[in-house]
Amino acid sequence: MSRERLFGPFAGWLIRPEWAARVIAGAYDTKSPAERREIVSTNPYSYLGVTRSAEDLAPGDEAEEAELLRRGAGTLTNILDADAFAPTDHAALYAYRLTYAGHSQLGVVGALAVDAFRDGRVLTHENVRPNRAKLLSGHLQQVGATSSPIALTRRPDPAVAAVLAVATGREPQVHHIVEEVLHEVWVLDELESIAIAELLADEPVYVTDGHHRSAAAIAGSMERGEPAFQRTLAVLFPSDALRVEAFHRRIPNTLGRDPHALEALLADVGDLTEVGTLEEARPQQTREVGIYHQGNWWKLVLPEPETDSPVGTLDVELLRTNVIRDLLGIDELQPDSGADYVPAPNGIDEVVRRCDEDGCIGFLMYATSIEELMAVADANELMPPKSSYVAPKPRSGIFLRVLGTGATSHLEAS
Repeated sequence: MSRERLFGPFAGWLIRPEWAARVIAGAYDTKSPAERREIVSTNPYSYLGVTRSAEDLAPGDEAEEAELLRRGAGTLTNILDADAFAPTDHAALYAYRLTYAGHSQLGVVGALAVDAFRDGRVLTHENVRPNRAKLLSGHLQQVGATSSPIALTRRPDPAVAAVLAVATGREPQVHHIVEEVLHEVWVLDELESIAIAELLADEPVYVTDGHHRSAAAIAGSMERGEPAFQRTLAVLFPSDALRVEAFHRRIPNTLGRDPHALEALLADVGDLTEVGTLEEARPQQTREVGIYHQGNWWKLVLPEPETDSPVGTLDVELLRTNVIRDLLGIDELQPDSGADYVPAPNGIDEVVRRCDEDGCIGFLMYATSIEELMAVADANELMPPKSSYVAPKPRSGIFLRVLGTGATSHLEAS
């Protein structure tokens, strides 16, 4: 039996220029729940209102999952009623370029075969939290559209780059700056779409962002038999174009208020040095971790890994097992662990601010490399959640892939 082609064209919808500023969402992970609530309350057309989760609810608002999905569908209905998206009217692939601070990454947006997760053509590397994946699966079915592409990578292909170079020589259909990131989109013509789809047919690809969306797509494909649910929105970038940054950790303090108790226990884990400033604590290489608690800074050199497995050698895994699990007694993989993650672009000051507010212990990480990420996926292993942060990120509210159910039941599926 022949396999579904990995990357396929779809008749997508693109944000209209006059609506881009109101609909396109900022990067979800860089905002606190309070900041996301403020955006949704002041801008009823922000795509953040479509994708809201329980943590985005105001204090005292105890909406169940079904109510969250109903609100998300309602926001999408309002956006569609406003005619904020323009249909492309034909199936195509799309070139998508993000430019920030002199860095540019150019990729291809298409409809990814969900079967490719099962047959090994799409490789994942992070654990997922079942409750989050369940909510996103319900989102697909009740909201009836996807706008947040799963981000993928593969090793560079000059032939793909050559096709995209021609396409991006034309005027883009979308050209908009969101939070200092320029987003540009080109609709590929039929021959370009066919050529790219054929070039992407065989080599495995790696998920860099969107593991929960991937799990939701798999669940949705099994629960719904419609062809639209057998594919999911994705963007593929070459690995040499990606910039991977760290995800810092904030972990609840289970040791009491005395920072000296923490210091004594950390000294048994690895080479610990008390330092006076953030700059001295900032990790400069692998196995170095900066630690912040109650105004105190330390630098910890993690112990040598006792395994040669790709995941076992990662800083995030060494910290998880030696400190977060064994010292603090917290299972980071559980949804109620209290662990919080701050992407590097938010700044270390944000880690300090949040820790000062709630007493958590802050851990500053050195970034996982794209090569490490791919090695973990190749070995069929899984990293802890939030092990890497690829920036700049694709945004919700630029593309829309219609599933023909929920809020889009009146529309033809893409």
